[in-house]
Amino acid sequence: MHKSGILTLFCDRYGLSEEFREVYLTRYSPSISLIDEIVSQRHGNPACAYYISYLALNELFSAIRDELRTIILFKNGLPISRWRDGRNFPDIPEECMEVIYARIQSTFDLLFENGAIVPLSDEPEENGDNFSEIFAWLILSNKGIETQDAILLTTAILVKAEYFVTKDDKLRREVRDTLKQRYNVELIQPGYALSKLKSMRKRGSFYTKHLPCR
Repeated sequence: MHKSGILTLFCDRYGLSEEFREVYLTRYSPSISLIDEIVSQRHGNPACAYYISYLALNELFSAIRDELRTIILFKNGLPISRWRDGRNFPDIPEECMEVIYARIQSTFDLLFENGAIVPLSDEPEENGDNFSEIFAWLILSNKGIETQDAILLTTAILVKAEYFVTKDDKLRREVRDTLKQRYNVELIQPGYALSKLKSMRKRGSFYTKHLPCR
Protein backbone atom coordinates (compact mmCIF):
# COMPACT_ATOMS: atom_id res chain seq x y z
CA MET A 1 0.00 0.00 0.00
CA HIS A 2 2.96 2.29 0.71
CA LYS A 3 4.84 1.95 -2.59
CA SER A 4 1.69 1.26 -4.62
CA GLY A 5 0.54 4.85 -4.11
CA ILE A 6 -2.81 3.81 -2.65
CA LEU A 7 -2.19 5.62 0.63
CA THR A 8 -1.37 8.81 -1.30
CA LEU A 9 -4.52 8.28 -3.37
CA PHE A 10 -6.65 8.09 -0.22
CA CYS A 11 -4.98 11.12 1.36
CA ASP A 12 -5.37 13.26 -1.76
CA ARG A 13 -8.93 12.23 -2.56
CA TYR A 14 -10.28 12.68 0.96
CA GLY A 15 -8.11 15.58 2.12
CA LEU A 16 -6.30 13.65 4.82
CA SER A 17 -3.40 15.36 6.54
CA GLU A 18 0.28 14.51 6.28
CA GLU A 19 0.03 13.60 9.97
CA PHE A 20 -2.46 10.85 9.10
CA ARG A 21 -0.08 9.50 6.48
CA GLU A 22 2.85 9.47 8.91
CA VAL A 23 0.83 7.78 11.66
CA TYR A 24 -0.21 5.07 9.22
CA LEU A 25 3.30 4.53 7.89
CA THR A 26 4.73 4.42 11.41
CA ARG A 27 2.19 1.81 12.46
CA TYR A 28 3.16 -0.50 9.61
CA SER A 29 6.82 0.47 9.38
CA PRO A 30 8.22 -2.97 10.40
CA SER A 31 6.07 -4.75 7.79
CA ILE A 32 6.95 -2.25 5.06
CA SER A 33 10.66 -2.46 5.86
CA LEU A 34 10.55 -6.27 5.86
CA ILE A 35 9.01 -6.39 2.39
CA ASP A 36 11.47 -3.77 1.12
CA GLU A 37 14.37 -5.86 2.45
CA ILE A 38 13.04 -9.00 0.77
CA VAL A 39 12.55 -7.25 -2.57
CA SER A 40 16.02 -5.69 -2.37
CA GLN A 41 17.54 -9.17 -2.29
CA ARG A 42 15.98 -10.37 -5.52
CA HIS A 43 18.97 -9.40 -7.68
CA GLY A 44 21.54 -11.00 -5.38
CA ASN A 45 21.72 -14.23 -3.44
CA PRO A 46 18.74 -14.22 -1.06
CA ALA A 47 19.45 -15.42 2.46
CA CYS A 48 16.10 -17.20 2.54
CA ALA A 49 13.21 -18.41 0.41
CA TYR A 50 9.99 -16.44 0.91
CA TYR A 51 6.45 -17.66 0.34
CA ILE A 52 3.01 -16.11 0.55
CA SER A 53 -0.38 -17.75 0.31
CA TYR A 54 -2.86 -16.66 -2.37
CA LEU A 55 -5.39 -16.33 0.45
CA ALA A 56 -3.16 -13.77 2.18
CA LEU A 57 -2.66 -11.93 -1.10
CA ASN A 58 -6.37 -11.63 -1.77
CA GLU A 59 -7.12 -10.64 1.82
CA LEU A 60 -5.28 -7.44 0.93
CA PHE A 61 -8.25 -6.28 -1.13
CA SER A 62 -10.57 -6.76 1.87
CA ALA A 63 -8.17 -4.90 4.14
CA ILE A 64 -7.93 -1.94 1.76
CA ARG A 65 -11.71 -1.89 1.33
CA ASP A 66 -12.15 -1.73 5.10
CA GLU A 67 -9.56 1.05 5.42
CA LEU A 68 -11.28 3.08 2.70
CA ARG A 69 -14.70 2.54 4.29
CA THR A 70 -13.33 3.82 7.58
CA ILE A 71 -11.89 6.93 5.91
CA ILE A 72 -15.20 7.68 4.18
CA LEU A 73 -17.18 7.17 7.40
CA PHE A 74 -14.77 9.47 9.23
CA LYS A 75 -15.03 12.17 6.56
CA ASN A 76 -18.83 11.86 6.60
CA GLY A 77 -18.86 12.52 10.35
CA LEU A 78 -20.53 9.24 11.31
CA PRO A 79 -20.02 8.37 15.01
CA ILE A 80 -17.45 5.62 15.56
CA SER A 81 -20.05 3.59 17.47
CA ARG A 82 -21.96 3.12 14.20
CA TRP A 83 -19.02 2.11 11.99
CA ARG A 84 -19.59 -1.63 12.55
CA ASP A 85 -23.19 -1.49 11.42
CA GLY A 86 -23.27 -2.90 7.88
CA ARG A 87 -26.19 -0.65 7.02
CA ASN A 88 -23.82 2.31 7.24
CA PHE A 89 -21.11 0.88 4.97
CA PRO A 90 -20.50 3.35 2.15
CA ASP A 91 -20.10 2.33 -1.47
CA ILE A 92 -16.55 2.37 -2.80
CA PRO A 93 -16.33 4.83 -5.74
CA GLU A 94 -15.89 2.92 -8.99
CA GLU A 95 -12.89 4.96 -10.07
CA CYS A 96 -11.20 4.08 -6.76
CA MET A 97 -11.86 0.39 -7.31
CA GLU A 98 -10.21 0.46 -10.73
CA VAL A 99 -7.14 2.34 -9.48
CA ILE A 100 -6.79 0.11 -6.39
CA TYR A 101 -6.93 -3.07 -8.49
CA ALA A 102 -4.42 -1.80 -11.06
CA ARG A 103 -1.93 -0.59 -8.45
CA ILE A 104 -2.16 -3.70 -6.30
CA GLN A 105 -1.63 -5.94 -9.32
CA SER A 106 1.41 -3.85 -10.26
CA THR A 107 2.77 -4.28 -6.74
CA PHE A 108 2.21 -8.05 -6.91
CA ASP A 109 4.25 -8.13 -10.12
CA LEU A 110 7.10 -6.38 -8.33
CA LEU A 111 6.98 -8.77 -5.38
CA PHE A 112 7.03 -11.85 -7.60
CA GLU A 113 9.70 -10.55 -9.98
CA ASN A 114 12.66 -12.92 -10.19
CA GLY A 115 11.07 -15.09 -7.51
CA ALA A 116 11.55 -12.53 -4.72
CA ILE A 117 8.41 -13.97 -3.10
CA VAL A 118 6.74 -17.18 -4.27
CA PRO A 119 2.91 -17.34 -4.21
CA LEU A 120 1.45 -20.63 -3.01
CA SER A 121 -1.78 -22.49 -3.51
CA ASP A 122 -3.64 -22.90 -0.23
CA GLU A 123 -4.15 -26.62 -0.77
CA PRO A 124 -1.37 -28.30 -2.78
CA GLU A 125 -2.91 -31.27 -4.58
CA GLU A 126 -0.06 -33.64 -3.76
CA ASN A 127 -0.56 -32.92 -0.05
CA GLY A 128 -4.34 -32.91 -0.02
CA ASP A 129 -4.75 -35.50 2.75
CA ASN A 130 -2.09 -33.91 4.91
CA PHE A 131 -3.73 -30.53 4.44
CA SER A 132 -7.03 -31.75 5.88
CA GLU A 133 -5.32 -33.49 8.78
CA ILE A 134 -3.26 -30.45 9.77
CA PHE A 135 -6.15 -28.05 9.24
CA ALA A 136 -8.48 -30.17 11.37
CA TRP A 137 -5.91 -30.33 14.18
CA LEU A 138 -5.50 -26.53 14.16
CA ILE A 139 -9.25 -25.91 14.26
CA LEU A 140 -10.11 -28.56 16.86
CA SER A 141 -7.12 -28.04 19.17
CA ASN A 142 -7.09 -24.24 19.33
CA LYS A 143 -10.29 -22.62 20.53
CA GLY A 144 -9.59 -19.11 19.23
CA ILE A 145 -8.27 -19.79 15.74
CA GLU A 146 -10.23 -18.59 12.70
CA THR A 147 -10.72 -20.65 9.53
CA GLN A 148 -8.61 -18.36 7.32
CA ASP A 149 -5.75 -18.38 9.85
CA ALA A 150 -5.84 -22.17 9.98
CA ILE A 151 -5.59 -22.30 6.18
CA LEU A 152 -2.58 -19.95 6.19
CA LEU A 153 -0.83 -21.89 8.94
CA THR A 154 -1.50 -25.22 7.23
CA THR A 155 0.05 -23.88 4.03
CA ALA A 156 3.13 -22.78 5.99
CA ILE A 157 3.47 -26.19 7.61
CA LEU A 158 3.18 -28.04 4.28
CA VAL A 159 6.04 -26.06 2.69
CA LYS A 160 8.09 -26.71 5.84
CA ALA A 161 8.44 -23.03 6.64
CA GLU A 162 10.59 -22.26 9.66
CA TYR A 163 8.94 -18.91 10.33
CA PHE A 164 5.44 -17.53 9.91
CA VAL A 165 5.42 -13.72 9.97
CA THR A 166 2.29 -12.04 11.33
CA LYS A 167 1.13 -8.87 13.08
CA ASP A 168 -1.70 -10.82 14.70
CA ASP A 169 -0.63 -10.96 18.37
CA LYS A 170 -3.77 -12.88 19.33
CA LEU A 171 -2.94 -15.62 16.85
CA ARG A 172 0.67 -15.78 18.05
CA ARG A 173 -0.43 -16.18 21.66
CA GLU A 174 -2.98 -18.82 20.71
CA VAL A 175 -0.82 -21.23 18.71
CA ARG A 176 2.83 -20.15 19.02
CA ASP A 177 3.99 -22.77 21.53
CA THR A 178 2.03 -25.75 20.20
CA LEU A 179 2.97 -24.99 16.58
CA LYS A 180 6.64 -24.76 17.45
CA GLN A 181 6.54 -28.07 19.34
CA ARG A 182 4.45 -30.01 16.83
CA TYR A 183 5.61 -28.64 13.46
CA ASN A 184 8.72 -26.59 14.24
CA VAL A 185 7.15 -23.42 12.80
CA GLU A 186 7.86 -20.26 14.77
CA LEU A 187 5.37 -17.37 14.68
CA ILE A 188 7.19 -14.03 14.69
CA GLN A 189 6.38 -10.36 14.28
CA PRO A 190 7.55 -8.38 11.20
CA GLY A 191 10.06 -6.34 13.23
CA TYR A 192 11.74 -9.44 14.59
CA ALA A 193 11.74 -11.04 11.14
CA LEU A 194 13.44 -7.95 9.70
CA SER A 195 16.19 -7.90 12.32
CA LYS A 196 16.77 -11.64 11.92
CA LEU A 197 16.91 -11.33 8.13
CA LYS A 198 19.42 -8.47 8.24
CA SER A 199 21.58 -10.42 10.68
CA MET A 200 21.54 -13.49 8.44
CA ARG A 201 22.39 -11.41 5.37
CA LYS A 202 25.40 -9.86 7.08
CA ARG A 203 26.69 -13.30 8.05
CA GLY A 204 25.95 -14.82 4.64
CA SER A 205 24.05 -17.36 6.65
CA PHE A 206 22.16 -20.56 5.96
CA TYR A 207 19.26 -21.24 3.60
CA THR A 208 15.88 -21.40 5.25
CA LYS A 209 12.24 -20.82 4.44
CA HIS A 210 9.83 -18.11 5.50
CA LEU A 211 6.15 -17.52 4.89
CA PRO A 212 5.32 -13.80 5.13
CA CYS A 213 1.63 -13.59 5.51
CA ARG A 214 -0.60 -11.38 7.65
